[in-house]
Amino acid sequence: MNMVNGQQKRVFTHDYLMPKKGQSMLEAYSGIPYVAIGQYAYGFSNRVSVGIVYGYTPFVKGYGLRVKAVIAEPSETFRLYAKAPFLYYPKTQNGEGDAWVLTWPSINGEWKLKNGARFWAGAGVIGAGCYDFIFRREAEMKEQAMEDHPEGEEPELMAGIWNTFQFGYSKPISKKMSFVAEIAPVMEGFKLKSKQGFLDTAPVIVTVGLSYSF
Repeated sequence: MNMVNGQQKRVFTHDYLMPKKGQSMLEAYSGIPYVAIGQYAYGFSNRVSVGIVYGYTPFVKGYGLRVKAVIAEPSETFRLYAKAPFLYYPKTQNGEGDAWVLTWPSINGEWKLKNGARFWAGAGVIGAGCYDFIFRREAEMKEQAMEDHPEGEEPELMAGIWNTFQFGYSKPISKKMSFVAEIAPVMEGFKLKSKQGFLDTAPVIVTVGLSYSF
């Protein structure tokens, strides 16, 4: 009698998105435009977490908060969630220039596979601008624009809004850790963002890294 010895494949169910209530998660990523970005998150419930974020591109450093929330979970294989980072950059390129801020709220629909992997797709909006341009009073902004620009010359708009369409994938690699990858083209409607204007970066955000729960 022929016998076949096989080893059952282990399937991990670690959730890359957020820690459970009362637990914590560390995340570390690289990609475009980030050289490195890290986050510590705490689960206020099984559906809501808040994280402290710190990272840097090749030119600037920034820090802030990221909120994640599960909006609906009608089955074990599908959920709808939202996430939004709020980032502050003290200086622009080479440590000079004005401070600026950025936020990127987005909503994703996510599907879970039998092997524990997950993939998602969604849409978001990026808003960014110089801190003074956004928070100064209108009269001060107009006065400064008149001083800085000759008659007939339009002042540079130091803020912008763009939309994204993001696609991602995660795969648990242990009971506490997952691999995560996401790509998000930055759009102006249905075309890729041009390099003109504020936030002169590549028209795509790529994120690759790990999440670890403890």
